[in-house]
Amino acid sequence: MDGKKILDYLAGFVLAALMSFSLVYPLTTTLGFPYSSFRILGLVIFILFIYSVLFANRNVSRISVPLAIISMAAGIVFLAVKKDLAYIIQPFQWFTKYIYDEAILPDNYYPLFITVILALSLTLLVFIFTMKKFNFIIILSSGTAIFVSQWILNFFVPSAYISFYTFVISILAYYLVHIYRKKSLENSNNDFASPSKFILGIAPICVVIVFLANSIPVRSKPIEWKWLDNKINSFYNQLGFGTLGKGSAGFDSDYFSFYSTAGFGNDSNLGGNITPNDIKIMEVTTDRSIYLRGRACNLYTGNSWLNSQPDNIPLDGTNKMSFDILEMKTGLPLLVNKLNPENNTYKLSDTDGIIPNIISKHNVKVKYENVRTKSLFVPLKSENFIFPSKVADAVLINQDGILTSNKFLKKDFTYSFESYSLNTVSEDFKNLLRQSMRGLYSVELNRLTDEIYEHLYSEYLKDLLDEAERIYNSDLFILNRYSVQFPIKNIIRNTPDNITLSDLLYEYLVNVFIDEFNLDRVFEREDLEGYFQMIINELNNSEDIKKLAQLRSLSSNSVYIYNTYLNIPSELPQRVKDLAVSITANETNNFDRAKAIEKYLSANYGYTLTPGDTPPDRDFVDYFLFEQKEGYCVYFASAMVILARSIGLPARYVEGFVLPVRSKDGVYEVTNKQAHAWPEIYFEGFGWVSFEPTPVYQQNSFYSSGSFRPNMSGMLPQTNGTGLQNQNNDEGNKPDMAPQPVQNQNPFINILLITAGILAGLVSFVLIIVGINKIRKKHWLKSILNMSPKEAVIKLYETYLNHLLYQYMPVRPAETPLEYAKRLDDYGYFAPRKFTDVASIFVKARYSQNEVTEADRASALEFYKPIVLKTRSSMGRLKYFFLAHILGKI
Repeated sequence: MDGKKILDYLAGFVLAALMSFSLVYPLTTTLGFPYSSFRILGLVIFILFIYSVLFANRNVSRISVPLAIISMAAGIVFLAVKKDLAYIIQPFQWFTKYIYDEAILPDNYYPLFITVILALSLTLLVFIFTMKKFNFIIILSSGTAIFVSQWILNFFVPSAYISFYTFVISILAYYLVHIYRKKSLENSNNDFASPSKFILGIAPICVVIVFLANSIPVRSKPIEWKWLDNKINSFYNQLGFGTLGKGSAGFDSDYFSFYSTAGFGNDSNLGGNITPNDIKIMEVTTDRSIYLRGRACNLYTGNSWLNSQPDNIPLDGTNKMSFDILEMKTGLPLLVNKLNPENNTYKLSDTDGIIPNIISKHNVKVKYENVRTKSLFVPLKSENFIFPSKVADAVLINQDGILTSNKFLKKDFTYSFESYSLNTVSEDFKNLLRQSMRGLYSVELNRLTDEIYEHLYSEYLKDLLDEAERIYNSDLFILNRYSVQFPIKNIIRNTPDNITLSDLLYEYLVNVFIDEFNLDRVFEREDLEGYFQMIINELNNSEDIKKLAQLRSLSSNSVYIYNTYLNIPSELPQRVKDLAVSITANETNNFDRAKAIEKYLSANYGYTLTPGDTPPDRDFVDYFLFEQKEGYCVYFASAMVILARSIGLPARYVEGFVLPVRSKDGVYEVTNKQAHAWPEIYFEGFGWVSFEPTPVYQQNSFYSSGSFRPNMSGMLPQTNGTGLQNQNNDEGNKPDMAPQPVQNQNPFINILLITAGILAGLVSFVLIIVGINKIRKKHWLKSILNMSPKEAVIKLYETYLNHLLYQYMPVRPAETPLEYAKRLDDYGYFAPRKFTDVASIFVKARYSQNEVTEADRASALEFYKPIVLKTRSSMGRLKYFFLAHILGKI
């Protein structure tokens, strides 16, 4: 191979490597495989090198390919004999479950095995249609199918943008090479540069084009043609291809977010116009309107809300939801005592540990309709969940108390639970929350620690200290009986758990009273150790020490919340912080500060579903507060969270659904119009409390006057003037909360339908390509008749030579057309026809001054059908069909 061919081959190799990488890497990132872009690039380069060796030329391929196939077959047989075939089967079994969310990403070779299989397949496709049978259309179709399907299904991962840009640059190069090769074939005597020089020349042009296109400012939202989107979605679902079933257009996403509901935008940029629809999402059976949480975020970036703590744990034992309820029940007495320590006005329930006229407990049942998601929707402070048995072990909860499943939940999925409702319009409730302050648990920990120590001192330690003082009562040593107070209090207050506390306290008592004070001179050592153990046992069995453990947990959780939910971007404009300070300047407690922010937002900003886009270089909250001054719930919720954090109130951003104003026999029908966003603020001593700053909800919000029943109708609230109904005034018949059986579709049928759909798509694609090539061929034959006889004869002869080339009967070097035709006729290649007849007409058209007649054209054209039949019989029907009707080469 000469230097020119080597350079051409290397140029094609580089182009194939870039294209292979751009196809493989987005798939591995979508699957969540932990392989960097450099590793994937190295893998495809290695595979391309192997293919280059295997298919170096026809003679090498005849040896290397069978050897490779035999080697793989021998390896499979060897594994089968050793009964280790599972090493190959298991990765595919795992992968099938993994893509159906029935398995997690393992820490073994399975992901690497699947990655290699993907790389081998896609790289082979690219290798064939780049370096062997160049075909721009197939490469373009393959890449477009991968990226378009990922975006449509919302599988594209931001880290895969490098592969997308690589694909765009590469496909531009492919297109230009396609044009180059097309022009080269049209004129065999061209003066074009070699393929390698051409690729090197166009590479920087492709990079510049992509760079300039990416540098042009764009809208933060995609182009929206609502009527077209609706028509396409409606047609798609009517065909029954939609994931939610025929005729539906509901919520379909892995995990819920406000902008994932139908008719909304995207999560990467807050704001923009929205058009919510009334597709039914779920039915909720309960006796009051509630807020159903589906997503909570702690991290604000300036233009989006994220969750920086996505870790999930199983929904059993202690979790953030149960902990929030524990905080409410444990903290209520503290707030009551702080408000009015002498008056016993607030009566706590003996069964639930709550104040009945402020907090009530209710049953809720949720049934999914047009939904396919892993998200579960529950209010704050919920417990006693009942799920279908197939899902019960799959339910998880995160640090914000958001419930999800590791399996997809679909139509008719039903679950139930109990939820605590707050009578937030009650003055008693407001007065209690006004007692909340940062450090409340620390104050109570110190008080309880002093109380426990005083009990230990008076009952047990005083006598021992008196005896020690009697022993050492001399001028040389005066015992400070209070020297043990601080160490013991420190152990009681700061030891993280009771077991460690017991060990440390016992060890300290032994060290002080036996090793230091030598009381074993007066008492037997065993008696002293037994006495200390009795002190520890009594301490562990006391209610105070149990309460102390709860307070330590609550205090630790409070510290975590203050460290997590006060963060604001360093780039946040100072005027936002100044506004928060000015709004709350006259308030003396955290609750009234939160209420002041809520009231300010609802009174000074307008509500609209079409606020327009936020400029890409502006902070979302700042732009809303000072310039835009109108928006929907996302705007108000985001603003309140940031304003609250600016004055030291821990707050988080929450999305979900609110129930509509009316129910049908206790069943609320929730649609996409009930999608909503609101803030939650943390109060030490009670836990998280929801607020409602969105103005159209204010008459029916958490803090309206009148009875407590929020009149919410989602994005388009309706006002009825009847006020709100107190949560504890509705004590009607409780609905049956037993979950209904869920009818899960047979997964085999799903796989069969998906496979049938893919096959139908492939068949349709092939039929379209075949149809296009047939039309091209008919158009070509028609053009032959429209040409002048001379041009037609030359064109036909070139076509015949192309056919003969695919029949492995090429023209020899320095062989004239007539010599070539005579050689074929001597073989009897077209007997009884003579190819010399066609060659003579061609020589006349190309080299003679004689006129080419219509009869000459007809004679040359008569040879078209026989040469096509000869080509088909020579190479076989399948290969001919592929080259002629799929690739359009002949």
